[in-house]
Amino acid sequence: MLTRRPRVLAIDDDVVWLEQIPIILDGIAEVECYQTIDQALLAIENQFFDIVFLDINFDGDSRTGLDVFRKIAAHDHESDVIVISGETKPERLIQIMNAGITQFLTKPASPEQIRQAVREALTKKESRLRALNQARIRNELSGRPVTLIGSSVALQKLHLTIQDAIVSGAKDILILGDTGTGKEVVARSIAQTADHSKRMIPINCGAISDGIAESELFGHVKGAFTGADRDRASAFEAVGGGFVFFDEIGDMPLNQQAKLLRVLQERKVQRVGSLEEKPVHFRSISATNVNLESAIANKKFREDLFYRISKFTIKVPALRERIEDVPELAHHFLSSHSSESKVTITREAMNLLQSYNWPGNVRQLEAVIDIMSHRCSNGVIREKEVCHAIPEVADMFTAKVTRSFLGRQGALFVNTERRRFQKAIIEAQGNRDKAAEILSISRATFFRRAKELGLVNSRSRQLEN
Repeated sequence: MLTRRPRVLAIDDDVVWLEQIPIILDGIAEVECYQTIDQALLAIENQFFDIVFLDINFDGDSRTGLDVFRKIAAHDHESDVIVISGETKPERLIQIMNAGITQFLTKPASPEQIRQAVREALTKKESRLRALNQARIRNELSGRPVTLIGSSVALQKLHLTIQDAIVSGAKDILILGDTGTGKEVVARSIAQTADHSKRMIPINCGAISDGIAESELFGHVKGAFTGADRDRASAFEAVGGGFVFFDEIGDMPLNQQAKLLRVLQERKVQRVGSLEEKPVHFRSISATNVNLESAIANKKFREDLFYRISKFTIKVPALRERIEDVPELAHHFLSSHSSESKVTITREAMNLLQSYNWPGNVRQLEAVIDIMSHRCSNGVIREKEVCHAIPEVADMFTAKVTRSFLGRQGALFVNTERRRFQKAIIEAQGNRDKAAEILSISRATFFRRAKELGLVNSRSRQLEN
């Protein structure tokens, strides 16, 4: 199921040993190597790795490889950790196993042992991905539309959470996520999968005004106010047992929040102008990009309503958290926006798209694809179209930064690394040996990374300020 080349992170303070890993795995995986825990933690913070080769003991550092492992586990990256260490103390080996590390190679491991460990880890990963994908496959076989595009681990987990929400029969569901991540797509996916014969009525909470909110949400009886010439059913009645979707519920006025809370608690609605409460059968889905806990602290959102709607919470990942889905999403949008002539995209252009952080998420990607598909020449989207559509990428796409490095690492990480290296260079007053010492890396590693970052051009050239 892995259509891309696997990504491996190797962390070891033994430089000689560390330099062997890329050679051993040449043609099998993309390998990043770091000598210090700080470097490794920075890489883990900003990138995804399928496999992490990890030493346990680091000279001059009170922390151990177990601290790195805990960081990986905390990020829930689904990375497989393989310890390669000369550790022989029984108590430490027990500690390693108890931490949850299941693969251990004794240093020095042979090249074939390393390659075999990688093969086994990838086989297990594919088995996990197939298991995670079963829910999606069931939906496809049932003939119901699957609107969530992508096959990343993050999206597979989202599919499983959606399935859990449906199977649990949760009456009230809260969807959290940044703007443009596809919260409404998730809501419609839930409604379609739960019962495609039932309706989903969306309510734009941000557009609700106090003057019309009661009538729109709760309905009214004839004569309740001027212009009420007939009875109007509430959204909760009209949905007929389906879903009422409260889009951007964090923007709902406080007085309407109180009335909504009563309906959610009692499952009864009182139309405007009526003294009678009618029982209603519905399920609610609320979505917001607002931090509701902060809104509660600022007295902008009711705490009791938050607890009511958040009994089952779904977090939609940002696009930067599933960057491997960009190609599939891009091709999907290309086919959607290219009605007559087929538009294609070059591999280099796709690498640039995957290097971007996408603050506007999937919605922004769709808009960018639409722009590029109309502006490209000869039906081919190239790097220049990406740079034109995304100025931030154009700033990164210079002759100084190698294209392969940018596509491999990502713009956010490249920016961070450049600032870190530039700071060290300034502190070292241009002395490359001292700069490498400040960064706690070897001179060779420093020069290689500085060259990739566009800070030096060759071994004979001076460092650029």
